[in-house]
Amino acid sequence: MALRGFDFLRTGRELRGLTQTEVAEVYGVSERTYRRWELGDVRVPFDDVSAICDQVFKLRIDDIRAVINGED
Repeated sequence: MALRGFDFLRTGRELRGLTQTEVAEVYGVSERTYRRWELGDVRVPFDDVSAICDQVFKLRIDDIRAVINGED
């Protein structure tokens, strides 16, 4: 299964127990922008996925990938 940016955003957010609003506020984007990224309505740039995982979720992308793939 090919993973997309929104897979990492949704999974990381759920792992940390954050709301979409909280993630948007911490990262400094509008709630609407974050919501659209997470829903896959708009393609999220990889740099933003990487930064959100690191700065907001405090998780490595590989750790989130393992959870998504059921390897946790």
